[in-house]
Amino acid sequence: MANIFIYGAYGYTGKLVVEVALARGLKPLLGGRHKGKLQKLAGQHNLPYRVLQVDDRPGWEQVLANTDLVLNCAGPFELTVHHIVPLCLQQGVHYLDITGEIAVFSYIATLDEQARDRQVTLMPGVGFDIVPTDCLAAMLKEKLPDGHSLQLAFQGNSGISRGTALSMIRKYHEGGLIRKDGELVRVPIAYEVKKITFGGRQRLCVTIPWGDVFTAYYTTGIPNIRVYTGVSPKMLKQLLAFKKLSWAARTAVMQWLMQRLIRQTVKGPSPKQRQQNVTWLWGQIKNKKGRQVTLEMQTMESYQLTAHTAIEAAIRVLDGQAQPGFITPAAAFGAYFIRQFDKTQIKEIHE
Repeated sequence: MANIFIYGAYGYTGKLVVEVALARGLKPLLGGRHKGKLQKLAGQHNLPYRVLQVDDRPGWEQVLANTDLVLNCAGPFELTVHHIVPLCLQQGVHYLDITGEIAVFSYIATLDEQARDRQVTLMPGVGFDIVPTDCLAAMLKEKLPDGHSLQLAFQGNSGISRGTALSMIRKYHEGGLIRKDGELVRVPIAYEVKKITFGGRQRLCVTIPWGDVFTAYYTTGIPNIRVYTGVSPKMLKQLLAFKKLSWAARTAVMQWLMQRLIRQTVKGPSPKQRQQNVTWLWGQIKNKKGRQVTLEMQTMESYQLTAHTAIEAAIRVLDGQAQPGFITPAAAFGAYFIRQFDKTQIKEIHE
């Protein structure tokens, strides 16, 4: 059996990924920076582990010498990929992660040629960021091949994990991103506000710098892309107010305060929430003639989904089902990769 190294295994999402790996018959090597947390998790599941700082090059070289695939669950990912991915390329080890950070996708995409030369697959974003939206974008492209603009939206109801919150707060002051005529364009926070009907009701939505702003262009070739998430009126008001204070969020003191608050208060969805809740997604593609196609999707709760999609992607990569180089999940496994996962429903909306 191929050797999988799950780094960041004791984090909120990492633990879920480990559970699914075991359920699928895998015996991964667990890794992370905190010995106590890692030792506890490994002991619970009778798995091998390796305490490893992200910048410990000799340690990584030793681990990768006996590894076929790294599944990185340690965010913020922008702080880890620059150390890990080059070593994976050097050792000929496939690299996957569960990031949604555009800077990470952008960096890894620059390594495409090296990865192809080394016969290594680089597939960031194998969790909720970006599997369902990537598949949705690919489905829409199939239905309208000459599509020129793409809009994607999603909303869940189970909150976020500590790692996700920490990743978001590092870049929040930089505002948003959209893709316009094939180029990434920096825009303010909540650049566009609109109401979108999906998941059985009308939702107040705002643009966000979600991973698909970068990756959907690679998957579909569509040059104009915006991604939205549903927000409450109160949250929208806070977002708009934050624009005036974004300068403060850049400072080291404010970053420290916000990160400390997150570590103290954010815990992530409960097991009950993960089992009971679902996430709703929406996508719409338009061509230059004004024709449009709209799809809705429902998936299991986002963190639960991440664990399943990440392990399934890892298994498929090890099975040779993804070509070498930088590639997105839908480009590797097809638009309907998402269909195999529990609670997934897809329907076309005729307006």
